[in-house]
Amino acid sequence: MIMGFTKPIEHFNLQRKKVITMNTLYVGIDVSSKSNVVYLMLPNGDKHSNFSVANSHEGSTLLVKKIYSALTSHSLDTVLEATSVYGDNLVYFLREDATLAPFNRKIHVLNPKQVKKFHDTYNDLPKNDYVDSFVIADCLRFGRINKEVYMGEY
Repeated sequence: MIMGFTKPIEHFNLQRKKVITMNTLYVGIDVSSKSNVVYLMLPNGDKHSNFSVANSHEGSTLLVKKIYSALTSHSLDTVLEATSVYGDNLVYFLREDATLAPFNRKIHVLNPKQVKKFHDTYNDLPKNDYVDSFVIADCLRFGRINKEVYMGEY
């Protein structure tokens, strides 16, 4: 089993000079033209759920409901989401949907080449959309994202 970590990611806050434990839900989304395969990862790397939704308004609405359910059922306060190049509509939807507004959320569009290189470290995993969504979520959990791809002002 790849996910064997037992504690949440800790970040050092320079202003307060202390370690902050983030209570984050990592959402890896492998976006294609017809569907979005999603992996919800808990702070310790454990799987919350893995599912597919249509790449449509209805699918995006269902995705937000599942993210909200995971956040509230595990008392999480932050959500990091990653999408792909086909995800422009999804990025806008996730930014504008009021359901997730109370949570600290960050949306990133990752470079597929970057995700592939991270996937290469898991040499025993096959290549499919469900595995890719896991790799994207784990990439977020390890902080393996470039700041310039942050979609805060997308």
